[in-house]
Amino acid sequence: MEFFNELYIGNDISDIGVIVYMLKNGKEPAGIFCICKKNNGGKFMYEIMSSKELLKEINRDKYTVYGIAGGKYEAFELLRYMLEDRHEF
Repeated sequence: MEFFNELYIGNDISDIGVIVYMLKNGKEPAGIFCICKKNNGGKFMYEIMSSKELLKEINRDKYTVYGIAGGKYEAFELLRYMLEDRHEF
């Protein structure tokens, strides 16, 4: 799993360093959702995944994390912000 250089962080995240460390070492931070993009393209531009789903063996090396949120609702809000920030409409 890779992490985007300019990681988007939700408001409910207090210590991003600990969460990134846990994810890199295969430990599941409770209640954390990640906004990811498949490394080799894929059907969707971005996907919202729980940390548990992201850490499964089948997914571990296939995604780059672009954002980290403290819950599913916050992940949707963060994704909306990312799309507005990164893409011209």
